[in-house]
Amino acid sequence: MTEIKLAVASDIHAEDADGKWTHVLSEPPEPRRKRHPLRDLTDLIHEHALVADYLIVPGDVANRADAGGLAYAWRRLQSIAQQLDARLIAIPGNHDVVTRELIDDPRTFLKSLLPTFPTGCPAADDIFWRNGWCVIERESHRLLLLDSTIGFPQFPEGVDKDSAEWATYLTALDRGSITTAIEQAIDDYLSNNLTRKVNIAVIHHHPREHQDREYLKDEYGPMQRGGELIDILSRHPRAGRWILVHGHKHIPQLVNSVGNTSNGPLILCAGSTGAKLWPPINSVTRNQFHLVNVSDELTESVGSLCGRVDTYTWGYGEGWNHSERRGSGLPARSGFGCAEDFRSIAAKIIQLMNSASLQFLDYSEVERSVPQLSYLLPLDFEYLEDELESNGFRFERDRYDFLVQLSRMARA
Repeated sequence: MTEIKLAVASDIHAEDADGKWTHVLSEPPEPRRKRHPLRDLTDLIHEHALVADYLIVPGDVANRADAGGLAYAWRRLQSIAQQLDARLIAIPGNHDVVTRELIDDPRTFLKSLLPTFPTGCPAADDIFWRNGWCVIERESHRLLLLDSTIGFPQFPEGVDKDSAEWATYLTALDRGSITTAIEQAIDDYLSNNLTRKVNIAVIHHHPREHQDREYLKDEYGPMQRGGELIDILSRHPRAGRWILVHGHKHIPQLVNSVGNTSNGPLILCAGSTGAKLWPPINSVTRNQFHLVNVSDELTESVGSLCGRVDTYTWGYGEGWNHSERRGSGLPARSGFGCAEDFRSIAAKIIQLMNSASLQFLDYSEVERSVPQLSYLLPLDFEYLEDELESNGFRFERDRYDFLVQLSRMARA
């Protein structure tokens, strides 16, 4: 069995300016505690002794391609990766690319970073910039890095910024895309590399529509050709299943992709680590940082790729803390990869309680008896709780919202 640990910090939006859009400013001197998400991450990592194999940054390191913010955040991220004992892996987002003004190469600032962007390996980075994608192959796992900004249209020189043409241009930047040539190249690559591994894909834009689109007030929809990308990642089961990590939307979610096979990728939309969140999305999420444990454990009722996500939430004046259950985005702990219906799992839990006439049971014992419980998607876990409560049982939580026991509800 292979386990890979990912730390995910997305949509930092660092800049030199006045901080209208971000909490991450590159100001001297050293920023104060509980005022700066990246500075406070060092305290969180130290306090909880966090470690990871990779620190994944799915784009928008900078805000509006601010050169000072980009360089500052890249240095900070290198330091955080070192503290995690992790390798830093990033990909460009629309805010990392100079697209609102005419420039010869909109990726100039990214290409000038040291260590080199996006992987710190000059040879791999050259391939990434040349082809719009690259793969990092290891014995137990592979990482596919994709540039969804590669299909951006040319800057519309001379166009009025209040015109419909300018609005269409900005929509293309918000939506992102990959090319048919990249799709074919990835498909060919996977066809010739069918060793089963833990597979992790990283891209900035969302390949499928976000389920909380109503909060986002946008009309541009998912990434162009996002469905084709999901199809490519689904059609090579011998290579293993994928988890795809993206940013851009700022409201985190953990979902299965929709497709014609159970081998479709799991999708983590990462929360924003540094941006100032705007109404109304700040009513459903806060700034978040995720630790993802991905495993290829293959057991009954658990799919070929599964894992758990620990999530921390940042607040100004509060720093980083375990995520709350409501209004923060992803909860403190969630899972993915369960292949069993939540109703079936609820029936097993009820049978466990009834067979021994138990009034309560430690949650650790429930997990031990029904291990697939840990890999339910967040929304499925909510449905499971509804099912249990309708049958007279409920989970009890401690003050940090961690599950501590299952109890039989008193009859009225």
